[in-house]
Amino acid sequence: MPKKHKLAATHAKLWLLGLSISALLGGCVSSEDAMLEPVSTSAEKPLVSPSREAIGQRVTQASFHQPARVGPYEIFDPKALSVLDVSAPIDVLATGFEWLEGPVWSSVDNVLLFSDIPTHKVYRYQEGPGVSEFLSHSGFSNGLLINNQQELILLQSRSRQIARLRLALSAAQRQAFTPDDYHVLVDNYHGHKLNSPNDGVLSRGGTLYFTDPPYGLPKQLDDPAKELDFQGVYALSPSGVLTLLDKSLKYPNGIALSKDEKSLYVAASNPDKPAWYRYSLSDDGKVKHRELFYQASVIGGESHGLPDGLKVHASGFIFATGPNGIWLFDPSGRLLAKIHMPSTSANVAFNADQSKVFVTAHHQLLSFNLKP
Repeated sequence: MPKKHKLAATHAKLWLLGLSISALLGGCVSSEDAMLEPVSTSAEKPLVSPSREAIGQRVTQASFHQPARVGPYEIFDPKALSVLDVSAPIDVLATGFEWLEGPVWSSVDNVLLFSDIPTHKVYRYQEGPGVSEFLSHSGFSNGLLINNQQELILLQSRSRQIARLRLALSAAQRQAFTPDDYHVLVDNYHGHKLNSPNDGVLSRGGTLYFTDPPYGLPKQLDDPAKELDFQGVYALSPSGVLTLLDKSLKYPNGIALSKDEKSLYVAASNPDKPAWYRYSLSDDGKVKHRELFYQASVIGGESHGLPDGLKVHASGFIFATGPNGIWLFDPSGRLLAKIHMPSTSANVAFNADQSKVFVTAHHQLLSFNLKP
């Protein structure tokens, strides 16, 4: 394993220590408060840490207008506590990457696969051994998916196509791969080259829903190689039929399906209108209508990140990367919590039993535990 990708749990503990001190000395602070509050040493006003019971009471009484802050966890609705463990630290599993994206859990050998887009690689993370290189030629993959046949599907942003690794993961371990090892699933819409396929989700029946923003193009919207005059949300059928679902979003990004597959969630990374949308799907997977799921405020100051990758938990809650970390929603679009992250968070994935969340966050791979 390269030295720069060594486990860095110590860094996580130091970062979290600062947050924990803030939470204990300043109580549970709201989103308007700074991460670390100035500590008074005045003898006239000694600091008294609130008890565990007092912190618990504030969390269980949290509301949208009076959120409770415990370390990196900002609770807006006590329903979040059914899945969040506010005592769980944010662990830095590895660092030293350029821009991480597309995490997916492989049940074949219980590892996490994820893309480092600029370096043209896919890495694997396994508890214990840590990080190792899985693909040295990823086609500049962004999103990664695993189909029902346990084959890896790569949304190859700068290659402007979606491809399937020809070997099943069970047979593909520890082998070198070249571009010839990929089977292209789609690379154009009506003869026009796709922009840069970004993120995707597979239905149980094998339909691939994906987004196609301009991020893989050097000049993005103004790139001379751009052949489409829109950025689309698509559905690719198992037989290879590509259907355009929506072309009105400026920067469609993360995408996920509800557990019943009747709703499709799409993140819009428009800095002027950061938001998440929900598409109601018919039984045959076609869009019936679109609605605004949640509108975020325009970020500014020291905030970082925009609506990006998202995944749906077995509870139906949506874990969505957004400004300053992870946003947790219920299926109605109610904001339940935010988990503040130390660096820009691009995407998330769960392990097999959904007891852990992995976060690809710029140059870091992070994780935190959930309640069982």
